[in-house]
Amino acid sequence: MSRVILSPTAIDVVQEGVPMNLADVLDGHDDGSVAIIDGDVVVTYADLRHRVAAAQTHLAGHGTGDGDAIAMVIGNDTDFAVWTLAVLGLGAVVVPLNPTSPMPELVRKFDVASPKLLLVGSAGAACAGHDDELGVTTMDVTALDITSTAADPAVVERADTDPAFYMATSGVSGEAKVAVLSHRNLGWVQAQLSALESGLTSDDVLLGVLPFTHIFGLNVVLLSGLRAGATIVMQQRFDADESLELVRRHGVTTLAGAPPMWQRWAVADVPDDSLASLRHAASGAAALPLGVFEAVRDRFGIEIGQGYGLTETSPVVTHGRDSAIRPSSVGKVLDGVEVALVDDDGTPVSIGDEGEIVVRGPGVFNGYLGDQETTDSVLSDDGWLWTGDVGIFDEDGYLYLVDRIKDIVIVSGFNVYPGEVENVLMTHPGVNGAIVTGTADEVTGEAVVAHVTGTATRAELDEHVALQLSRYKRPTEYHFLDELPIAPNGKAIRRALR
Repeated sequence: MSRVILSPTAIDVVQEGVPMNLADVLDGHDDGSVAIIDGDVVVTYADLRHRVAAAQTHLAGHGTGDGDAIAMVIGNDTDFAVWTLAVLGLGAVVVPLNPTSPMPELVRKFDVASPKLLLVGSAGAACAGHDDELGVTTMDVTALDITSTAADPAVVERADTDPAFYMATSGVSGEAKVAVLSHRNLGWVQAQLSALESGLTSDDVLLGVLPFTHIFGLNVVLLSGLRAGATIVMQQRFDADESLELVRRHGVTTLAGAPPMWQRWAVADVPDDSLASLRHAASGAAALPLGVFEAVRDRFGIEIGQGYGLTETSPVVTHGRDSAIRPSSVGKVLDGVEVALVDDDGTPVSIGDEGEIVVRGPGVFNGYLGDQETTDSVLSDDGWLWTGDVGIFDEDGYLYLVDRIKDIVIVSGFNVYPGEVENVLMTHPGVNGAIVTGTADEVTGEAVVAHVTGTATRAELDEHVALQLSRYKRPTEYHFLDELPIAPNGKAIRRALR
């Protein structure tokens, strides 16, 4: 890759490789401690280990072993945890796929990952009977006995750079890709999170509502929670009222969600003390609108700490723990991670100036499966990942997101970042949601288009943005919708509106 970071302060973050396996997250926890609460079912750490061992017996019957890719279409439930750890423990690679994905999308991902076997849970029942179309043998995990053994699960030693997960992602390039994440990538991030002053402990209870098929829910909630010996309360499908009832009933201490979830929680039909048990609230996957932060703070008396990351960084780059929260910031850089903001030539910009976020550290992925060309376009030979995101650092080391480079709208030669316009729109009391895109314009090249939900009128929004945005940044066109296209990971699907 020709792009380089012209930073005189770059440091070497490559460390000595050591054998490991992510399946060891179950090691060292008291047998009787609760690992998972799934509806009315309580699973202790001893129970979980026994179930993983039993699941491995079934996998071994299919010849599952070293390096095999095993796809899973399983929702947020006990089965996801069991079969993920069973596959990892045997030295195979987990390919977690969203149960809501349409069949053609699954077929495309199967073509890249070439899984040997497909594990289907209750949420993935639609895949049943499609073995020929998917080109793989399907195993219904709900029909198997995984409670009958008292054996300990196998944990095959792996090189730390060996792949652990093939994660479907839109990719830094913006196209559908499969990111290769190693045992070290995810394990290192888990270790750094646990080392924080406010890191997870065995006394913590986490709500497992973020999709485990997304890296945020997978590594920051499920695997980090199990690594700490904490308890995961499962929620299969997001429902705001049910979420907060689970928080209250089980004394959840750590609640992580994407901005649309926090927006729904802020207006949920629950008592105002429903989040009293929390010691940490986190938001990620997209920038949190200031209005949502304030609504949650004012109603529940808690402040949400934001973080920033990508599938390709396993995912944590910055976090909102252990420092005073600044509502518009995604926090400070995680120890051991290097972040630079650079111009088009790779030269670091000054504090307070916008630049592309580039990242280097042990959490940075191995590349895109079967796509060396795209890998080389975003990952330099010395380990720098070009994220395609634009950010600003302040003098205290807090990072602020501006937008993705590929989403920039260029009006009369001026860059307009959709996120900035969306944040302004969201401060209007009559706007519930906003996604901004661009459209061709004969005079200015491109023009700004706003897609909004809520009760605000065109006249009200024109007056509102005129007070806060330069003329070239203001929407020239509005579309008032009943619902906005938001992915399960909380990110706006802009392509659906262009």
